[in-house]
Amino acid sequence: MPVTETKRDYYEVLGVDRSATRDEIKRAYRQLALKYHPDRNKSPDAAERFREIAEAYAVLSDDAKRREYDASGHAGIRERWTPEDLMREFHFGDFFGGRFDDLSEIFGDFWGRRAHPGPGATRGLDLRYDLDLTLEEAAKGGEWEIEVTRSETCTSCGGSGAQPGTKPKPCRECGGTGQKQQVRTSKGMRMVTLTTCSVCHGRGHTIESPCQTCQGSGVRFVAHTLKVRIPPGVDDGTVIRLAGQGEANADGGPPGDLLIRLHLQSHPVFERHGDDLYTIKTITFPEAALGTKIPLTGLGGESIHLLVPAGTQSGTALRLSGKGMPKLGGKGKGDLFVVVEVKTPTELTLRQRELLEEFAKLEKEKRRQ
Repeated sequence: MPVTETKRDYYEVLGVDRSATRDEIKRAYRQLALKYHPDRNKSPDAAERFREIAEAYAVLSDDAKRREYDASGHAGIRERWTPEDLMREFHFGDFFGGRFDDLSEIFGDFWGRRAHPGPGATRGLDLRYDLDLTLEEAAKGGEWEIEVTRSETCTSCGGSGAQPGTKPKPCRECGGTGQKQQVRTSKGMRMVTLTTCSVCHGRGHTIESPCQTCQGSGVRFVAHTLKVRIPPGVDDGTVIRLAGQGEANADGGPPGDLLIRLHLQSHPVFERHGDDLYTIKTITFPEAALGTKIPLTGLGGESIHLLVPAGTQSGTALRLSGKGMPKLGGKGKGDLFVVVEVKTPTELTLRQRELLEEFAKLEKEKRRQ
């Protein structure tokens, strides 16, 4: 697929609006990926469509990459994110339990670079789970239960994919190597080209009698309920790793990990910046001039009283130490900044007008002195 102007808009690829939520994007991806997955769809363009769909989801499902794409389009993504960055935590086992090797031909030339795990890869795939938290939940932390569906080695066939009592047979096309070799001579040079076998798709064997439990894939989908501990003070984009809770390795190696990416929902009162919280409080002109004490409700329902000094100007940020978010590792808390906005009255009683006019008169006399 070309990487310039001919690339389709990612939102168009997934068929969602630019204001779509993360859940809407995920739902659209699931539907399209199931439709065009090469194991299910045998049309000539299925693999290309599946790659396009997965690429769009890899960008739009990540908040940072999505912001960059919204701002600069494909050019911005290509300049700031390498293919490895885009796909590092995005694995197709999230929904299908497929091995990376099974999809290596589809993603083999991702923006002109190879995208395969390379030799020596012995672990199963990592899975990704998106967990939404409120600001209060992020501050408190605790234990969450999540449900993850992942692929595991089929117990009926032991992962071979063949019906019990039978075995996979070496591929006749490639002789069991998983590769086809093409040799040609040009200008006195002998050139050898290796390509993945189109019959066995690089596995080196074929299955004549597929296992009825896993339909020849060697894996089956199993739902698991897992407990994950969220430490107090986590921020948006934090990734928690559960070792060994990812995809199984079809070759008998250890399983991958489960990567839980946390997403903080916007709060109606507080805005977070690092460990500090910001909020806005409106006061009247007399309160700003004379000073006052105003009640506040902190994060988690704590009752706080804020002292506003006399002469406070609109836009002043007053700090309440230790009233912000907990710092990761239990090393205290950030601060709460209350930004004061002075409200100018728009409707005055006759008496209020008289007093303000008198105040204005005194101010003019003061400036003349």
